[in-house]
Amino acid sequence: MNTENSKTPWELIPEGAPNVSQEELSDMIRGLSRLFFSTFYVNLEQDTFRSVTRPQQVGDLLGNEVDCTSALRIYAQYFVHPDDQAEYLRVMNVDYIREELHWWNPVIAVEYRRRGENPDSWSWVRASAVLARSGADERPLTAVYVAQDISRGRRAVNSWPPCPDGTER
Repeated sequence: MNTENSKTPWELIPEGAPNVSQEELSDMIRGLSRLFFSTFYVNLEQDTFRSVTRPQQVGDLLGNEVDCTSALRIYAQYFVHPDDQAEYLRVMNVDYIREELHWWNPVIAVEYRRRGENPDSWSWVRASAVLARSGADERPLTAVYVAQDISRGRRAVNSWPPCPDGTER
């Protein structure tokens, strides 16, 4: 049993390591959050979430919703391309996340097209659920949900010439 995963981040700092202040930790979290346009802290035991960062339009749509399963369905209905909704909801599903996240598999992700400001524009997004804390039985208790725009990278890969052997990149 890996008891390291049931500890909080503060408990994992080895003795004798340089002290990290609450302000420095907040700066690190804020800096990492800038990589993602949406960040949520998910309680997998209670199927609830808290917003860390999110676009205004997502906040307006979700309102005071705290049920994670319902929020993911609402988000998919309004923002995920219809052709990508089934896969998004298969992966970004609290039951699936509970089954798949472990210390040996700490991240699950799905890529999808997200509706832009203009109803006819779509951007590519990678949504990931990252294991934050496990219980003594190694089952995931909390996760961090992050979403990152990957459109630029998708366009770059799509502009590459074909592989000489004809395989996909």
